[in-house]
Amino acid sequence: MSYQCPVCNKVSSSALDLSRHMIGRGDKVHRDWINSKGFKYSELLTLQFKSFGGEGYRALSEVLEKETKVKD
Repeated sequence: MSYQCPVCNKVSSSALDLSRHMIGRGDKVHRDWINSKGFKYSELLTLQFKSFGGEGYRALSEVLEKETKVKD
């Protein structure tokens, strides 16, 4: 299963990897998409620094899993 970034069309092998991409990019268009899904980019980033285990990535990856699947 593959997942495609809704902003820049990058294809990732997992939703978690795509989540890392989106948070890692941090540019305006990626932040805007994240914010449009009810998350705050700054809060996801803060979760990554404060928690152990990638909680920010996992929260976003749940949404990405539902919305960005690409049929192989």
